[in-house]
Amino acid sequence: MGKIGSVYIPESRGIGKGENRGRKMKQAYEFDENIMIESIGIYNYALIEQTEIEMQSGLSVITGETGAGKSILLGAIGLTLGQRADISVLMNKAKKCIVEILYNIKGYSLADWFQENELDYSESVVVRREITAEGRSRGFINDTPVSNKILKEFGDYLVDIHSQHQSLLLGQPEYQIDILDAFCGNTEEVAVYRKYYEDRRAGLRELKELKGKAVEAAQEEEYLKYRLSQLESAKLKKGEKEELEEELALLTNAETIKTGFSQLTYQLRDTENNAVLSVLKNCKHIFASLRSVVKEATEYEDRLNSVILELGDLAEEAEKRAENTAFNPERIELINARLNVIYDLLFKYKVETVEELIQIKGQISAQLSGIQEYTDKIEQLEKKIEGIESHLQKAAAHLHAARVAAQLPLCKEMECLLQDLGIKHARFEVAIREAEEFLGNGKDEVSFLFAANKNQQPGEIAKVASGGEISRVMLSLKYVLSKTRQLPVIVFDEIDTGLSGEIAHRMAQMMQEMAQRMQVICISHLPQIAAAGKDHFKVYKEDNPVNTISRIRKLSPSERVNEIAGMISGSEITPAALETARNLLKFENK
Repeated sequence: MGKIGSVYIPESRGIGKGENRGRKMKQAYEFDENIMIESIGIYNYALIEQTEIEMQSGLSVITGETGAGKSILLGAIGLTLGQRADISVLMNKAKKCIVEILYNIKGYSLADWFQENELDYSESVVVRREITAEGRSRGFINDTPVSNKILKEFGDYLVDIHSQHQSLLLGQPEYQIDILDAFCGNTEEVAVYRKYYEDRRAGLRELKELKGKAVEAAQEEEYLKYRLSQLESAKLKKGEKEELEEELALLTNAETIKTGFSQLTYQLRDTENNAVLSVLKNCKHIFASLRSVVKEATEYEDRLNSVILELGDLAEEAEKRAENTAFNPERIELINARLNVIYDLLFKYKVETVEELIQIKGQISAQLSGIQEYTDKIEQLEKKIEGIESHLQKAAAHLHAARVAAQLPLCKEMECLLQDLGIKHARFEVAIREAEEFLGNGKDEVSFLFAANKNQQPGEIAKVASGGEISRVMLSLKYVLSKTRQLPVIVFDEIDTGLSGEIAHRMAQMMQEMAQRMQVICISHLPQIAAAGKDHFKVYKEDNPVNTISRIRKLSPSERVNEIAGMISGSEITPAALETARNLLKFENK
């Protein structure tokens, strides 16, 4: 081991212990270089007026003084991943903010996702987020408008941003079990389990609803039976109301009707003076006497004869109608009683016709039949849920077995990495307890336990680990997962805070190895990590007469030496610092 200036430069490049110890870093980047962020464009965001960055594969580092805008860059990237934003992010309140990222996703099998979301697929994907001067937000994928939810879902496939906020996730059981499953390679098994889990949840919701309806129906059953009995005892018939109302009108006007028909018969046939039929018969005789002299007389006589016959029939019918019409108070009373029953039912059920009452009776009958069917439906659904739970139990058992099998290897690898990162007595344990109920990811409750000191009892990471220890745990987890999880881009936001020396070197080495499998972007304050990058970007501020803006640019080899030297010695760059920077760059990029 050796030191140059104040920066620790180890002589060995091994990471981990055992088979990993002494392993040399490969110069070539072995991951699929087609899957990556190719460029980032930011316009009118916070202190950034305009910047465009061309990205490369492997490890890219971003440095700059505190407050220069490194985290602002991260926030801008977050906008394209569906994070919330408002007008406060606009540098110039009169113009809109635009953040645009170009991805190359060749070989990442996202065509089906694009099709499911009705988006045009291409290997080059432009994700854009705009915040207008009025505060409205719009997202686009390949110029097609999309929701923030779609932006987030797309980003989840491609980018993992590690920040201080994500370190807090380490204390959440759901996050811990997701990490364990990723290490196990349980992706397909978890998907199978979740399908059964969601089917069971849907079945239980349906069962609860069905049972609720059954209880309500049972409570209402007696009332429904009463209503049905009332309608059935009424023995309603279509058109009955109208027929009864017509008959009632005739009976209540019987005297008027009888008198009218009697007078009609009298005037047509029975009056002694000038009865209509008598007069017409006399007229008929006149036409008969004219047959010999008026050729139309026969026709007139025939026509008149037809009238006499018709009026004769009318007189007879009127006579019969008058004889058959009589006031019948008993019948009137029966009709009124029947109509009152009908009118009461119409009022009670708030309808206007007997036909509607008959329809209601059918509906009530169907409801009563449905109440009796609830028991059968509930039994069938309970059997269906039992079948789903049988599959769910088997899927949970597969997950549990895989997790238990991965428990020790994950712990060993994590302890190895943590010890290399300066926690000499690190202990990392994965506690797996079987839950009583089915959970979203199985029937296991997973906890990560950690101890940094000798003879210390491992406890929950969030409670026993310091900030620097949590950062090293998170980096180690990301490192482990990078070998099992297909994620093209990972961004580290100052994960090296509070670290230095040999630990910084180990951290840089781990990031380099991760960069063989994915594109890694790291915002850092450490010269060791800055020197390890394949590309180096600097964020800095510029003052003009109007305001202060942040800029970012890629450093040339000579600029990179000066930047790293400044990180080592501060604002006054010494020859020793420059020499240290050159040695770091040579060493970290062997």
